[in-house]
Amino acid sequence: MNHVYDVVIVGSGPGGGAAAYYLARNGLNVLLLDKSDFPRDKTCGDGLSPRALKVLSDMGLLDELHKIGCRANTIDFIAPKGHTVATTMPTKEGWPDYSLIVPRLQLDNLIMQRAVSAGAHFQGGVRVTKLVTDNNGVEVIGETNARSLSFRAQLVIIATGASPSLVLNLGLLKRPPKMLLAARTYFENVSDFAYQERVKIHFNQVGLPGYGWAFPLPGGKMNVGVFLQPKRRSTQKQSLNTQNALKNFICTPALQNYLKGACQGGPIKGYPLRTDFVTSPTYGERVLLVGEAAGLVNSLTGEGIDNALESGKIAAEYLLKMFEVGDLSQSRLKGYDTLLRRRFQLQFLLCNGMHFLSHYPLYLNLVVSAALHYPNLKMKTVKLLLAA
Repeated sequence: MNHVYDVVIVGSGPGGGAAAYYLARNGLNVLLLDKSDFPRDKTCGDGLSPRALKVLSDMGLLDELHKIGCRANTIDFIAPKGHTVATTMPTKEGWPDYSLIVPRLQLDNLIMQRAVSAGAHFQGGVRVTKLVTDNNGVEVIGETNARSLSFRAQLVIIATGASPSLVLNLGLLKRPPKMLLAARTYFENVSDFAYQERVKIHFNQVGLPGYGWAFPLPGGKMNVGVFLQPKRRSTQKQSLNTQNALKNFICTPALQNYLKGACQGGPIKGYPLRTDFVTSPTYGERVLLVGEAAGLVNSLTGEGIDNALESGKIAAEYLLKMFEVGDLSQSRLKGYDTLLRRRFQLQFLLCNGMHFLSHYPLYLNLVVSAALHYPNLKMKTVKLLLAA
């Protein structure tokens, strides 16, 4: 007979890892699963906003992240016409007033190890294929090395990122959600010119709606990428278009100036992004969704790590209360959705509206011009983007 865990978490990224940490720290028996063995890379922009750092600090990881990350105090936004507005990170009591750029290869592994140190169990190389719920809990069915296996849990957290297959199999999603796309690569031997504790967002070198980024990393490295809305239905064509967009972005004069003397340190990798939180399910029978599995990626910025960490913490705190009162019913789980909507729904609606307007260069030029002349407007916009 299989051992019964209180909670099995499928996916060991920031959302799943944070949920595992907070649940295990408070005494629940938690199993954290991932399809990959750790450490493993995750294609991403690698940026950690002040809101993400607030959760990571609460998890006791901030000092370690400072050792392996690159600090950025300033964001440069470059409008379609080419003029630039610079802004510092928004300040809020209890939050760092800077961001960190940390490769996901290291970040996700640190979060997973922190969860394990709090008492969670971790098993990598497990591809979960099915969840079967009954009155007594959930059977988590998967495979590893061509061998089938299963686990029992009272509740399951799905933290599988953009992949919707498990959510579709449960019937929580009726059809695959529309995705936004991004691609990134790394450069090495970047000159000191690029290391001024700032990140750069270019709306002038990538087709709208979308942008290109250049984020500094320690050791003379840089994460360079693009964030786009797909224009064609074919996934293969979308991926090729995104990779071509990044190649074109790298060849622009601004990027060549940053990358003078640098060399590309890895392949271009594309990845999808789920931004459909406004209409996405967040729970089912004995199941909760966190992070990108619930569509919690900002449609305007492509940022999702902060939302994943925060939703993982919210899920853990809510489940702890459910276990305390002994009510694991679906009707009780609806309260988790209420909390997420209260925290994120308005921000996502506003950002979705701004994303629609970002199709138009005139709008972006006006926003950047206004921000140059009205500092309060500039900071309010940044706070909206970062949900500060």
